[in-house]
Amino acid sequence: MMQGQRTLIERKKSRNMEVRQHFYNGMGIHHAGMLRPDRKLTEQMFNDGAIKVLCCTATLAWGINLPAHTVIIKGTDVYMAEKGTTVDLSILDVQQIFGRAGRPQFDTSGDAILITSHDAMARYLDKLVRATPIESNF
Repeated sequence: MMQGQRTLIERKKSRNMEVRQHFYNGMGIHHAGMLRPDRKLTEQMFNDGAIKVLCCTATLAWGINLPAHTVIIKGTDVYMAEKGTTVDLSILDVQQIFGRAGRPQFDTSGDAILITSHDAMARYLDKLVRATPIESNF
C-alpha cells in the first residue's frame, strides 16, 4: 500500500471528528486530554510526514522523540493549579522544545521561535544566551 493510501485510511481511524478534520487539513493536535489511540495515531502520522503541522503541549517534547524542522513556542505563561496562577515556562522546557528543531540525523538545520511578552523576552534571552550547552546522545 502506498503512503498516500495509508494516510487516507489512518485519517479515518480516529473516532473524534475534530481530530479527523485536522488530519484531513494536514495538521494534528496532541495533548494529555486526548484518548491514547488518538495521541498515538497523531504521533505516527507526524513521524511519517502525513501531517506537517502539529500543535501540542510542552509535555510532548519530554516524552516522545518527534523531531521537527521548526518549533514555535506561542506563549510562555503556564497555568499551575497548585499555585492557582500562571508561571513562566521553565527554561528547561524551552530548551527541550527547541531541541526538537533540526535534529542532525533528520535535518541539516532547524528553526526555533519563541513568542512571549516583551517583559518575559529579556529573561528568556538572558537564560538562553548564558545557558550551559546541552549535548544529546541520540
